[in-house]
Amino acid sequence: MSAPESEAADHFRIVASVEGWLGDDEVELLYRLASNVTDGAIVEIGSYRGKSTVTLALASRHHHRVPVYAIDPHEAFTGVMGFEFRPVDRTEFLRNLLRCEVSEIVRVVNLTSCAAAAGWTQPVRLLWIDGDHRHESVKRDLDCWERHLAPGALVALHDSTDPSLGPRQAIREAIEAGRFTQVELVGLTTVLTRRG
Repeated sequence: MSAPESEAADHFRIVASVEGWLGDDEVELLYRLASNVTDGAIVEIGSYRGKSTVTLALASRHHHRVPVYAIDPHEAFTGVMGFEFRPVDRTEFLRNLLRCEVSEIVRVVNLTSCAAAAGWTQPVRLLWIDGDHRHESVKRDLDCWERHLAPGALVALHDSTDPSLGPRQAIREAIEAGRFTQVELVGLTTVLTRRG
């Protein structure tokens, strides 16, 4: 096994140790997308216990050391699919950042997505949306962050293939409005780029 292959295997082994719902193909996708970000910021909306955060941060640490902003209030919340999120998830999230040795890359933002966007000043090169899956929430996340996207920025949305869930609906509306173009679909994740 070559050095890059060995290093990639180590990264995926580390990510596999973190609780979350990303498939292996989606881990590879996020790792690839984050690896290509050379400046600005990587923003994650919805962190849970850090599986996607660790993926993004490992890629960034190994390549261009662009900061990963993990935005999640980590308050009690019942998701649209019935899963219960609790403040204890913040504790596990922070433990995972330390255990996976990515805390120097990750900037933890314990705010709602739009509260964080309101004071934002950096160009965003990669936006990962995996927060509240209700249609109005996903639409709001996209609307709040769109103005911060750098030219050529990518937006990846998780759980985007089920037409009854907010990500699929928000993607359809954004494409139909001519604001975004679909670039790729991997597993349950759709990748968009802003038009114009």
